[in-house]
Amino acid sequence: MTGQGALAGTAAPAKPAIGFFERWLSLWVFLCIVTGIALGQWIPAPFQALGRMEVARVNIPVGLLIWIMIIPMLLRIDFAAIGQVRRHWRGIGVTLGVNWLVKPFSMALLGWLFLRHLFAPYLPAGQVDSYIA
Repeated sequence: MTGQGALAGTAAPAKPAIGFFERWLSLWVFLCIVTGIALGQWIPAPFQALGRMEVARVNIPVGLLIWIMIIPMLLRIDFAAIGQVRRHWRGIGVTLGVNWLVKPFSMALLGWLFLRHLFAPYLPAGQVDSYIA
């Protein structure tokens, strides 16, 4: 009697929907920011050297790190499925419309709101215009 009946009622433990790292991602980002600020205050020379590594006003270490972050996502693209894009034209159209017609203007509005009104007292008066594109 302990054969299949006992096993049928036993469910395998469910795997968590997200892992430990992903669950606490906001905390890790916060800790990295705090650590970076602290290290920049305690030993500023290496961070100033990294900040001077620029080409055409683009910081090379930051650019490389962004590429390191993006490349794994690019590698997961299913290029065989690109031929099926025409079947999902509405979703792609909405995505393109939002990304190219709505987001630029909403981000400009938020930038204007925060920089011109909320943070203006904390910024040098002569530089406020340089923060807004």
